[in-house]
Amino acid sequence: MPIDLELLHSKLEELRKKYEHLQYLDTDPICFPKKYKDPLDIEVVSFISCLYAYGNVKSIQSFLKPIFEALGPSPYQSLCVGDEKFEHFLKNLKVYRFQTKKDNQIFFRTLKRVLQSLEKESPLFESKFIEGQTKFTAESSISKFQKFWEEELKITKGNQKLSYGLQFLIGKPEAKSPKKRLSLFLRWMVRTAYPDFGFYQRIHPNQIPFPLDVHIQKLIRILGITDRKTFGAKEAYLIKEFFKKINPADPLLYDFYLTRVGIIERCNAKYEKTICEVCYLKEVCLVFGSATGN
Repeated sequence: MPIDLELLHSKLEELRKKYEHLQYLDTDPICFPKKYKDPLDIEVVSFISCLYAYGNVKSIQSFLKPIFEALGPSPYQSLCVGDEKFEHFLKNLKVYRFQTKKDNQIFFRTLKRVLQSLEKESPLFESKFIEGQTKFTAESSISKFQKFWEEELKITKGNQKLSYGLQFLIGKPEAKSPKKRLSLFLRWMVRTAYPDFGFYQRIHPNQIPFPLDVHIQKLIRILGITDRKTFGAKEAYLIKEFFKKINPADPLLYDFYLTRVGIIERCNAKYEKTICEVCYLKEVCLVFGSATGN
């Protein structure tokens, strides 16, 4: 059955109006960079937050909160300074899922060295996506960015092979995965509309792959946008192209709001009366329609 784009657009707008409020930022990793005013701090904190944005929200926040508290009022400045405080910071880093304590220490040592080598002005990392290219092209540009960090991490390790945890953290450049976390980072840096920051001027919102986290994967299936069971880079571009039909200039507009349906409303892609009956998307949801005959 073809999707009624006009109806879907209407329901997505209702969802946006519901969640376009500061009170909902605490349910998302973007809550961390939102605490800073300096663009350098925001970009660095955004980069760290997005790389570790896998797992449930509670786990992500419990790992990241002590890190940013330890880095103080200016994480950028704290990371650039090579003193005893930084060494103390490294010693207090914890394990996070696939990253060992040593992995995290290597990452932050690498980040510090890279930041010290860059111009002290915003944006810090945009050029690393498009260096040597005339323009941003999603798949090759994200891979280029991953290769840059892969090489920098290897330098910190004394040119040794990266551990699984470090390779997972930055992602494999050659992999055909959705590259969700770096797509999310780009969304934050490129889009100028709420809740994002819009620091990058050479990359446009309609060039970024859709960040296909587990919540989005569920929702695009039950909304009839796709029936795919697995998601890779190809799907990230296809979903972006679908949303361009609704908003050609800003196809990632509804990413933040759709993920609230999974995170806050606890949508499990199956009919649960207490959840489904009050959902703003029920009129365009295949699960609701099948369960209720609508």
